[in-house]
Amino acid sequence: MYFFVFVAAAAALYFAVAAWRQPRLGVFVAAAAWLLYAVYEHFIANGTLCDANCNIRVDLLLIWPLVCIASLFGIYAPGQWPRAAKVFAGLGVALFASMAAMSLYIVLVEGPAAEQAAQEKSCAEGQSGLECPPVSSAGSATGAQ
Repeated sequence: MYFFVFVAAAAALYFAVAAWRQPRLGVFVAAAAWLLYAVYEHFIANGTLCDANCNIRVDLLLIWPLVCIASLFGIYAPGQWPRAAKVFAGLGVALFASMAAMSLYIVLVEGPAAEQAAQEKSCAEGQSGLECPPVSSAGSATGAQ
């Protein structure tokens, strides 16, 4: 995992040197993006943000397009991009937007629905708690008489 930290630090150093030689906003943004990514990966690698069992890194689907777009801004001045870079940036923005929309849907819709289903299941199994509505046995008692 520290391999990603070294790669990100090397990319940040590359863009920092490029910013020193020819200061442009895009180069500073790229250097800052790679530096922030290196710090983030360091916290992932040492176990601060993620334990040792997190093999699947879905967060990279959101982070990598942003870092790549920032790198394209650092390499090419806006407005002087070749066609392939414009297509790549557009695909990265579309991927980022779709992943953000999917994440919001999971957090705002699926999460509460799953919690409510688990609560209803535990109430149906006879576990009582503050969340469970009181069970009235009056209906079954009158039907038996």
